[in-house]
Amino acid sequence: MNIMGMGIVELAVIFLVSFLVLGPSKSIDMAKTLGKVIRDLKSAMADMTSAIDLDQTPPPAAPQTKELPGTPVNLEENTPGNSEDE
Repeated sequence: MNIMGMGIVELAVIFLVSFLVLGPSKSIDMAKTLGKVIRDLKSAMADMTSAIDLDQTPPPAAPQTKELPGTPVNLEENTPGNSEDE
């Protein structure tokens, strides 16, 4: 396992030194704080990923109308009794 270029042995040494420097009570508090930060970061990343996915989905297509062949008829001009000749 390789985390940021460090193996398990190097990480164990870093944790041991931090435990000796901070003491048992501070080490537990720091571990709790670190766990909360990691949980918040994962939650924020999941929220951003879902927001990006929502932005990339295309909007629903508008219903398409089909034009029928022929010319439109104006009914007012062709009705009997409406002619201007009278």
